[in-house]
Amino acid sequence: MEEFSALGSGLNIALQDLDIRGAGNLLGAEQSGFIADIGFDTYNRILNEAILELKETEFSDLYEKPVESTLDEEAFLPDCHIDTDLELLFPDSYVSNISERVELYRKLDAIGNEKAMEEFREMLTDRFGPLPSPSEELLQVVELRWLAQRSGVEKIVLKKSVLITYFVSNPESLFYSSQKFKEVIGNIQANPGIFRMREDQDKLSLRSDQVDSVQKAYQIMQKLSNG
Repeated sequence: MEEFSALGSGLNIALQDLDIRGAGNLLGAEQSGFIADIGFDTYNRILNEAILELKETEFSDLYEKPVESTLDEEAFLPDCHIDTDLELLFPDSYVSNISERVELYRKLDAIGNEKAMEEFREMLTDRFGPLPSPSEELLQVVELRWLAQRSGVEKIVLKKSVLITYFVSNPESLFYSSQKFKEVIGNIQANPGIFRMREDQDKLSLRSDQVDSVQKAYQIMQKLSNG
């Protein structure tokens, strides 16, 4: 306030405030505020997801190509959100340094394939010892998210030993006319004791009981995806 006290300095004050609160340099590597905390790559992914959502909703009439065409050919969604009451983390007893734990979370978030995940798992074991259960579950929940995306699942809720999977909410998604959707329906019908299908307000979801770990959820998702 002392520096920008002259008449007409409101813009400078606003820019300084914006920098402090976390806007940083959108097109470069120098970041501040929460962007510095989560990392530019993660921030950029979140921004891309928000843009894709706007393309599907408010600005859908401006884009001739479906949003799905911008994604990986095996995935119909940019991400799958997972809500769980399980403990998924790197415990203090496993990685004592806070900044080191944050850096590990960033690296984990940036992993995009099974090979990189295996290398990350080997690095953790080599540096910190065998993974405790919450950390092993944390790594597997990322793999669960990949598998869910390829199966057209946009949200997973895993709480109180109940697994609920929600498929693409957009009824006009290419997923529902794809070969993959036909395969998923066939896998559901082939496993009536595992999946209970529900359709509420044109939204398709599945429920599976007695799922008390990410590992079990992953095994169920494999049945959904591969039969």
